[in-house]
Amino acid sequence: MFRPSPSPFSRAVVIMAGLFMATPVMAARADPAAPAPVRPGRVVSINLCTDQLLLRLADPGQVAGIGPLARDPKLSVESANAALVPQVSASAETVHALKPDLVLAGRFGATAAAAALERLGVRVERFRPADSVATIRAGLIRAGQLLGPQAERRAADEIARLDAHAARLEALAAALPHRLRALMLRADGSMVGPGGLAHAMLTLGGFSNIMAERFNPDGRARRGGDWRVELEAAIRAAPDVILVETMPGAAPALVHRLPRHPALARLTALGGTAPDIIEVPGNLLVCGLPDALDIAERLLPVAARLAAPPPAAATREEAKS
Repeated sequence: MFRPSPSPFSRAVVIMAGLFMATPVMAARADPAAPAPVRPGRVVSINLCTDQLLLRLADPGQVAGIGPLARDPKLSVESANAALVPQVSASAETVHALKPDLVLAGRFGATAAAAALERLGVRVERFRPADSVATIRAGLIRAGQLLGPQAERRAADEIARLDAHAARLEALAAALPHRLRALMLRADGSMVGPGGLAHAMLTLGGFSNIMAERFNPDGRARRGGDWRVELEAAIRAAPDVILVETMPGAAPALVHRLPRHPALARLTALGGTAPDIIEVPGNLLVCGLPDALDIAERLLPVAARLAAPPPAAATREEAKS
């Protein structure tokens, strides 16, 4: 299972680690001949996902502020480290008062604040949401290059582990006798369709996405890789397994009601003939960090168990051989 490197906020042993990582850093750079990046001294993030990239890669003294959501363990895998740095709201006035020389933002969300900061002469770098291992990798590379040489080395360290983890998972998934069809329900009631990070982890975890196989995307309400499909229709498509994204500790809200839908309760009552229902921790899928691969890591044993031939069939195969 993937284990991120100790954050600079929990360990101070960064210089020696950086010295040993010189070679992979050069491999991660888009242009090895380019001059070494200038290290920004005061960096503010106004997006939950860039908050976590900043916390994972930057020097502690570099972080001038991050958003409040990064401290929420239901949404952030860097919540413990987020409690150690200043919190800032995503308003242009508040951020500008911190005199940052770099602001990290998302492609979506706080767009007015980001635009206002740019009009005030502040450098703003926007990150697109990650939807695959490749875009997780790209986000790490870009953040490292923006934050300076030490961060670039930490990014290379993360990327080396990410690539190794992804390669191992891909090999395990490829060895499955066949892929079963999974229906994945998001905590907000939508369903995972092709094109997003959750879909990428579902397929890396050894399943095929029933939304891609059985439903036409034309005319469906979609937001990124999430689709709106009637739950009853999705169940009638006969998925082999149902994955339910959970947000433990989240306040009760109508938006979280789908996983408690009566249709799922009736499936449970069918016993052995019902598809398996597996809970998936939602905080690993909020942002495109290497931790998202832990979802695939958890799914692969389930995929292997369900795809294995029944004992009687296995015995017949052995007799034939």
